Amino acid sequence: MAEPYWTNRLARPDETDAIMELVRAVHGDAHPELNRAYFEWRYRSGTGFRAEVVMAEFEGKPIAILPMSIFDFQWQDRFLTGVMITGLLTHPDHRRRGIFRLLTESVRQLTAERNGVFVMGMPNEASLPGYLKFGGWAYPGLIPMYARVIDGPAALRPKLGRIGASLVGWAPELLFRRRSALSGMAPVDAERVERVPGELDEVCDEFARECGTLMIRRTAAYWDWRYRAKPDSNYRTMIVREGGRLLGAVVTAIQPRAGMDVGMIIDMAARGGVSSMRQLLQAAEDNFRECGIGIITCQATTPLLHDALTQEGYRRLKDRWLPKKFHYVYRPTGVPGLIKEPSELSDWHLTFGDSDNT
Repeated sequence: MAEPYWTNRLARPDETDAIMELVRAVHGDAHPELNRAYFEWRYRSGTGFRAEVVMAEFEGKPIAILPMSIFDFQWQDRFLTGVMITGLLTHPDHRRRGIFRLLTESVRQLTAERNGVFVMGMPNEASLPGYLKFGGWAYPGLIPMYARVIDGPAALRPKLGRIGASLVGWAPELLFRRRSALSGMAPVDAERVERVPGELDEVCDEFARECGTLMIRRTAAYWDWRYRAKPDSNYRTMIVREGGRLLGAVVTAIQPRAGMDVGMIIDMAARGGVSSMRQLLQAAEDNFRECGIGIITCQATTPLLHDALTQEGYRRLKDRWLPKKFHYVYRPTGVPGLIKEPSELSDWHLTFGDSDNT
């Protein structure tokens, strides 16, 4: 690799305008949502969700950035710090010069200095080869996606029209029937809220212990920052109570996919194991039905959520069918704290909400 002609350093808060110029140079007008409001929320919000922007500078201007978000993680009874990298951008005039490799190394070093145990990311198809090419990055794989048809006519109407969908819409539902009834459970109350109550902290702590997988701590403060404060978001948060006691919370969204509106389970946390997770999934399904949505999708790596989805009738989609793929990579920093090497996807808890793209 040739000697670097740029300098890697942390970007200053007053350099946001220059970074926005880099964003437009890379994306043009293709992603208007990647604007100053988004950048300030994601990396400069001043909340407890800390972030740094590692920048490659040449002749006084940024030619590449690699933001790093610092999160509190939980793995069973262990609490640790990890970093999620997002938003890698390199100016078209400076690609294939080794900038990517040195930026990621800078992030790893900064993470270790902040007592972070690992760096993680969800690269797209174009970025994944870069991670696999350079040493040190583990690749547990492609994050699985599950789907369920809850209203066949509604799902098929955009493709077949109203009459055609009404004639054959019953057929897809047969493939997605619940595996078993959810019996012996007390009735629950689901309510859409703008902000989750503080008692969600206790629920999420129990949820992390029950899952037994490595995850971002989903506190009420995190929930509020991630799903309420994000600019121009269309998330819906519902809390579910059983006899007045908070059972959990679920976040949903509706997005266009393959020419139709698709419901997405963005995130969820519940105490009480698989049965409680199923109750949250059913609350989300009821809400989607009211909105006229026929298909629901959900990402899941945790065995607990996989079991709940399977019992509810969801099926894992073939990787080749996925219109948008979410790969997963991580790199240990050498700082102690991991229970074991989390080399399998089932060692992590990852949902749509962990991604920077939903």
